[in-house]
Amino acid sequence: MKQLIILLLTISLWVPLQGQPVTEGQQIPPGAVVYSLPRTCMRIVAEAVYVNFNPGPYARYARKFLGIDAGQAKTTTYELSRVEMTPMLEADPHQLYVVNLSTANAQPWFLQLTSQGLVLLSDAYASKENNWRFPSLDVSPDVSDAGIIENLKEERTTLYRSQVRGREVSAIPVQQTQLVEKTLEQRAEEAARKIFELRNMRFAIITGDTDAVYSGEAMGAAVEEMRRMEEEYLKLFLGETTTGKTHLSTDVLPDPDNTRYVAFRFSETEGLLPFGNVGGRPILLEIDTSAEETIPRLLADESRIRTGLRLYYRQPVITLVRLTDGQKELLQARIPVYQKGPVLNFIIN
Repeated sequence: MKQLIILLLTISLWVPLQGQPVTEGQQIPPGAVVYSLPRTCMRIVAEAVYVNFNPGPYARYARKFLGIDAGQAKTTTYELSRVEMTPMLEADPHQLYVVNLSTANAQPWFLQLTSQGLVLLSDAYASKENNWRFPSLDVSPDVSDAGIIENLKEERTTLYRSQVRGREVSAIPVQQTQLVEKTLEQRAEEAARKIFELRNMRFAIITGDTDAVYSGEAMGAAVEEMRRMEEEYLKLFLGETTTGKTHLSTDVLPDPDNTRYVAFRFSETEGLLPFGNVGGRPILLEIDTSAEETIPRLLADESRIRTGLRLYYRQPVITLVRLTDGQKELLQARIPVYQKGPVLNFIIN
């Protein structure tokens, strides 16, 4: 009986040193190492190109003075230009195991498994930051005619004053000049007139139909300056268009049960949006379960194995992952998903 008690005590001290799952509040023996199994995380980086249009202040008069149509509403449109998906490994906090690596032959095996991605230490988190990143949109200022077209003009009016001579009263005209603000249509008419004047001057210089003499670089500089001034005036009618790019980065963590996830959302007017914003249509990440390579169920005969160091590892399942925008497939890739695979183990004698 005494020998049986000693044997049971020996086994109870031996068990914590073997590889086993870690439970809540468990005390880790000195010299033991806690490691975790890997899980797969999908990092998705999306890029959208935006076009921002600011109408000119004279847009409504473009047809009247220039004979062309111009947009009159401020708009911003987005187009999804690039999507990248990268599988990344990270430690699974729900699959923790404790093992004693003090023996001489155990540590090399454990490190080899770590380098292969089958076993990860709890502090070997290999993923990058997974914060949402929304670069601010480069908002261009509204198109203005300030400093280009004079805002004031001289206006002459004729006033009459009464002059009494005897019994006669006569009206004497008096000229008066004052500065008044031009209307928007008057400023638009002046800008259109300057556009045609610049075109005529440039044509005269190029054809030589001018009294001024230009040669060499002087002619090129004069023509270029007139072209620049014409573009400034045209901008007052046609507005200004700016383009740029925005980026979004997010991580999707598959679980063993679900096969569809909303990675992010996209809108032609709002651009790239987080998955929780219902203002855009969903961009789905789909894991095709029918494409999974089934791993056979293996049962090891451990009845003869009484001693040794047990190590747990996770066998990934190769899946076909797609990223779709409605009926349009953006990309697909074969990716090993560790958390969908079985947890296996072996014993080092």
